Amino acid sequence: MSEVLFFVPAAVVLCFFLQRRCRKRMETTQYNYFRDLLLVAAWVLAALWAGSSVSRFIVGMAAFASLVGTCQHIRPHWGWKTAYLFVGFVFAVFGPKIGFIGLPDGQYHYFSPEVSIIVTALWVGIFPVLLQQLDNIPGMAGHLLAISFSLLLLATVFSGQDLPDAFFMSLCGLAFLGVFWSRHGHMYRRMGESLSALWGILVAGTSVLGVSKGITFSTLMLLPLGLFAIPIMEASLHFASLAFSSRSHGATVLYRKLISRGLDHPSAVRFITSLCALGGAVIAISQLGNSMFMMLWVSATILFTGLAIMPFIRKMKENAEMPLKPSIWSTSVDNVSMDYALAKTRAAAVSGKGVSLVSTVNALAVMEAEKNSEYAAALRSSFLTLADGAGLVWALRFLGTPVQERVAGIDFMLRLTRTAAAEGLPVYLLGAKGEAVKGTAEALKEQYPDLVIAGWRDGYFNPSDPSVAADIRGSGAKVLFVAMGIPRQEVWVMKNSHLLGDMVAVGVGGAFDVVSGMLKRAPEAWQKLGLEWFYRLLQEPWRWKRDLDLFLFVCRVFLTKLGLRPYRENRSTE
Repeated sequence: MSEVLFFVPAAVVLCFFLQRRCRKRMETTQYNYFRDLLLVAAWVLAALWAGSSVSRFIVGMAAFASLVGTCQHIRPHWGWKTAYLFVGFVFAVFGPKIGFIGLPDGQYHYFSPEVSIIVTALWVGIFPVLLQQLDNIPGMAGHLLAISFSLLLLATVFSGQDLPDAFFMSLCGLAFLGVFWSRHGHMYRRMGESLSALWGILVAGTSVLGVSKGITFSTLMLLPLGLFAIPIMEASLHFASLAFSSRSHGATVLYRKLISRGLDHPSAVRFITSLCALGGAVIAISQLGNSMFMMLWVSATILFTGLAIMPFIRKMKENAEMPLKPSIWSTSVDNVSMDYALAKTRAAAVSGKGVSLVSTVNALAVMEAEKNSEYAAALRSSFLTLADGAGLVWALRFLGTPVQERVAGIDFMLRLTRTAAAEGLPVYLLGAKGEAVKGTAEALKEQYPDLVIAGWRDGYFNPSDPSVAADIRGSGAKVLFVAMGIPRQEVWVMKNSHLLGDMVAVGVGGAFDVVSGMLKRAPEAWQKLGLEWFYRLLQEPWRWKRDLDLFLFVCRVFLTKLGLRPYRENRSTE
């Protein structure tokens, strides 16, 4: 026990400093591979240094499963999942086994050696597949693993029995998850097949250890079932839909419904995780009796669940009431939050209902709509029109129709890109100069390694050329970022909507120049003061004629406030 308490903190500190040192010297992809190898090495060294022969066997089987996961990643095929049953069979033959199950009234049913091998093989072999299924939702597997090892550790400590192997595996699992949390708990990154397989064998093997040392099978069997109840239910629905329906409903039913109701991805993951944690904690307290520590754990879990449900309730309330559309002259703006807009946009991207245009407008865009009937029509036909620009937000508030928040175009683009990377939605980049769009593609791919970039091209082409829209449609993109400036980008999308197919098209103006690093974004202090336009003017002095419209915009807002100019102009007859 003393070796475990000494080695685990030492391994955590060593892994922490190695990560920090190598992060500065490696590229992102190399650094990610290094961390995965470091995690496996840490487990192996921990088992060799402080673990027993049983712990070493479990870690060895987990490392072997990670190799199977690597092969599965390199050459994807459904047959690789059956290989985990072979891993489970080897585990059951040579390692600890599930020998009995607990029955009511304190009785036990013992398995024959043959049945024990079959049950153990199925139990161990299913967990890598289960974690890979959970990993389809970025961040979900890591969060549930943290909850799982926490409860397994508590069950081991407060069981009243001497379980050194279970304690060692649970403590190492929790410690290594913590030191590598940026890898496992990242809300917009998947663990991958290799790590999912590794952790699947580890968590399954840890639960079996408790049984072999005296904890009733029902305790550690029900704990994982409680923790993974919702994912197992979703997987069952998925397989049932494959068997009885021509259309698959997917294995993430609950998650999809939360997202479609306006909850953002991190809140949805926390919501499902908290429900699983609450279920596991209730099972633990029912199995371990009236332990004060377990009561405190359940109380803390209930509190965490309540905090996680709050944003869900708030979003449901926001969705229940149709958002108002404040208008300023001929332009209407959707009164929605950033998270709500992202959720609606994500739903539109997979809806299969043609092109959904998301327009981001500022004060200059509003002035342009007063002069350009085509642009005004494009804004009216937009799926969402978001208030981008401190000047527009100020004007709407000054005129008595404020919006919930400013949704800056570049922030919306980056967060939608992050969502697309998490959801596996292909992205196409269109517009700006060649070096800017290429630099944007490289920067986004470096920031979000899982992002699928279907293609990109500059914005210097004939707007009447139908081949550009045809190429975008052929790329299979579900999200199109158009950076050709207003009003050209919105008008082009509207005129080519019948050629683009099913996707979301977002006008992002000059965002590519900023993301690629060709231009610098205004510091946060300038943004809060509403001086982003001036910061960009310093970098692009040729914009001074265009920015004169800002002065005219302010004048018209004051005239509107005084009642000397119509608050909304009707252009429906144009």
